[in-house]
Amino acid sequence: MSKRILAGLDIGTSAIRVVLVGYNEQAEGEHLTLLGFGSAPTEGMRRGMVVEPEDVAKSIRAALRDAEQKTGIAVDHAYISFGGAGLGLLPAKGVVAVSRADGEISEADIERVRAATRSSLPQLPNREILHEIPTSFTVDREVGVKNPLGMIGSRLEAEVLFITAFTPHLRSLIKSVETAGVSIDDIIAAPLASAHATLSKHQKDIGVMSLDLGGGTASMAVFEEGMLVSANIFPVGSMHITNDIAIGFQLPLEIAEQVKVEHGGLIISDSAKKEGVRLADFSSDINATVSKKELSDIIEARATDIFELVEKHLRKIGRSGLLPSGVVLTGGGASLRGITEFARRELRLPANVGTPRLTSSTGEHLIDSGWSVAVGLCVWADEHEPRQTFMKGFSSKLSKRILGWIRPLIP
Repeated sequence: MSKRILAGLDIGTSAIRVVLVGYNEQAEGEHLTLLGFGSAPTEGMRRGMVVEPEDVAKSIRAALRDAEQKTGIAVDHAYISFGGAGLGLLPAKGVVAVSRADGEISEADIERVRAATRSSLPQLPNREILHEIPTSFTVDREVGVKNPLGMIGSRLEAEVLFITAFTPHLRSLIKSVETAGVSIDDIIAAPLASAHATLSKHQKDIGVMSLDLGGGTASMAVFEEGMLVSANIFPVGSMHITNDIAIGFQLPLEIAEQVKVEHGGLIISDSAKKEGVRLADFSSDINATVSKKELSDIIEARATDIFELVEKHLRKIGRSGLLPSGVVLTGGGASLRGITEFARRELRLPANVGTPRLTSSTGEHLIDSGWSVAVGLCVWADEHEPRQTFMKGFSSKLSKRILGWIRPLIP
């Protein structure tokens, strides 16, 4: 029985995560099965951007070794994520006349109108298009059409969202992955990957936002009527909370992270505010006690900054307080105590933590929200790539061209 294996490689600011999934190609409607996963701390990244490609490559190799030791599966190709400040979003419109005499819209008309949206784009210096996502079509005066194929009309209009990547950041990422010995199957925008792992079709239909609280960045993706409405990346994440704790209490970063994970929280009770945290429990060199209220105040100040940026973007796109399915929180920062209550208060929306769930052969589940992007890469690949063939390397001409730029730079 033929079994296909997909690998999702999430290259984050604080951690590299790789997930391996598979399914039997001959089994009708079989769900993806978790085969294993591995991770390693990231070095050489800042705010989702590669600053030291060799260090990032070493971190990738460490994560792959961890996965191979657990599964016995060597990974030499993978779907990878792109996030960070280099991600951009550009809406565009295109209009064409329906070509057939009887007015029936064909696949050729749809491709022509999509080509018209690409032609309407301004010059994009130092940017590459990662995704071209139609959000709606208009046939004559009928707006909000999802699929115009077969409809009758004389005029076809399309609205498309182009998700772009800053070319220097993209090149550095590709160089790191290839230096680590991994062939790239495709590059997916991190907000889309995370949403694919945690959002249901029903949530996307009625209106929802995925908010991934990563180490160096926070990314959001808003869906409505099953389509992507908007996406954005903010250059602040959970590592900035750790930095604030380190500065506020004069602690090493490693200890600040431990204090945050074990005692940190948002919207704590009055009784908890009076409790103290003995720093000597984390390091014998530090003989001090801080209150949980002080700790919570530091965390809340930075969390407020993040959610203010998110709320500002929701107002900009006219969705503030207007998403019935609310916000689904993912990423490592989603494990912070009280984060759902804080999100409800700040965004005036329902909130919950979304966890990617994959069943393994032993019945285990991968439920840590920090793995959302890595799992989502595999889900995306399963939905968008044909099952009949499994081609290594990029599927698009653009991706092959980018790889051609990078290979001469790899030692």
